[in-house]
Amino acid sequence: MPAKYKEIADSLIGRIRSGELSAGARLPGEHLLAQTYEVSRSTIRQALAELQQAGLIETWTGAGSFVRYDDALLDDQIGWTEALARQGVETRTRIIRLDRILDGALARELGLGDAVFLALDRVRSIKSGEPISLERSRLPWRKSFADVLRSGLKGGSLQKTLAALGVRAVGGSEAVALARLSADEAALLGRSEGEAFLATRRTVHGPDGKIVERVDSLLHPDHFKLQFSFGERPK
Repeated sequence: MPAKYKEIADSLIGRIRSGELSAGARLPGEHLLAQTYEVSRSTIRQALAELQQAGLIETWTGAGSFVRYDDALLDDQIGWTEALARQGVETRTRIIRLDRILDGALARELGLGDAVFLALDRVRSIKSGEPISLERSRLPWRKSFADVLRSGLKGGSLQKTLAALGVRAVGGSEAVALARLSADEAALLGRSEGEAFLATRRTVHGPDGKIVERVDSLLHPDHFKLQFSFGERPK
């Protein structure tokens, strides 16, 4: 018997091909689909991922945020190192923490039963040596992460490491705020304590709806800005 999400994917494919859901039309939202099929939203996300892989739908959020670096749009699906490199910006990443940790508060916040995480903290600098970001990633622990602790990140990249482990992110949410640097953060970024930086918090999930990563970033406001979109995608 096929998994429930595959049954839902087949149902949606049938509705698309029959014309019930016309080309270019927006699919109902996750919440409505979950109610219609009487399943969880994580099951709906798995079904939608199947449709996306089949090339039948494109993902486009009604409201979204996009990071820009010196006015160049960054594709955070490929990782910032690669995204910046494609814009001609050479960066160097210094890993200041790569460890297995316990964080009960974060586990409760994310609704996880296990409080074990892979912790990765990085300072990213441009060619001149100027630090431009401090990124703190927390990933729910997987057995395969033990090899990461022994061998390090593949090519120095978290994205490449996750891809090699078969871990894929398909969506998530992001919050943005203004933050004042603590003494420790200021020292790492070569700035003054209390200086204002752009703070982002991204929570990313995989095709199964489970959390892949929580990352808190402090971004240099002279270089980074957030661009927001809203409304329906133009045809």
